[in-house]
Amino acid sequence: MKKVLVLVLMVLVFSLVFATEYFVDPKNEYIYVVLDGFEAIYEESDGTLSLFHEQLNIVINIMKLSEPVQGLELSMITEEVAKNLDQSGFQTVSTNERNFLNYNAKAFECVAVEDNVAVRVEFTIFEVPRRGFYLIIVAAPDETYNEFRTLLLNAKQMLMFIE
Repeated sequence: MKKVLVLVLMVLVFSLVFATEYFVDPKNEYIYVVLDGFEAIYEESDGTLSLFHEQLNIVINIMKLSEPVQGLELSMITEEVAKNLDQSGFQTVSTNERNFLNYNAKAFECVAVEDNVAVRVEFTIFEVPRRGFYLIIVAAPDETYNEFRTLLLNAKQMLMFIE
């Protein structure tokens, strides 16, 4: 329990120290705190927010998959994502159901190899009640992915929905 508390405090301090700007999407659905070293680009045509860290070769994308639809469930979307991942050449390393920002989520951690370069990609799908389904994609070089795990967790956790 003590280790968890220390980890949570470290994440909070790290987030506050390295947060450099706040991004609010034009639809007023979410606020994203952009950490130091990341460049944010918002694509209005599809509502995608992309974050890049050039020195670390880290890319984070957040996008809305679907508006809330009666009968559509997280499990239905994650099944489709899993099928598409298998067909597109990603090797799934692990699949986790988790709580992401107090929302039910499912994450697929995958590896893709192209031209002898391995990239670790994590797909996190979650549902925000009355907002819809969202996808966060995190990509980093496979050999450094574990070193940046805390940074990536912080970057993903800085998303806040305007309720």
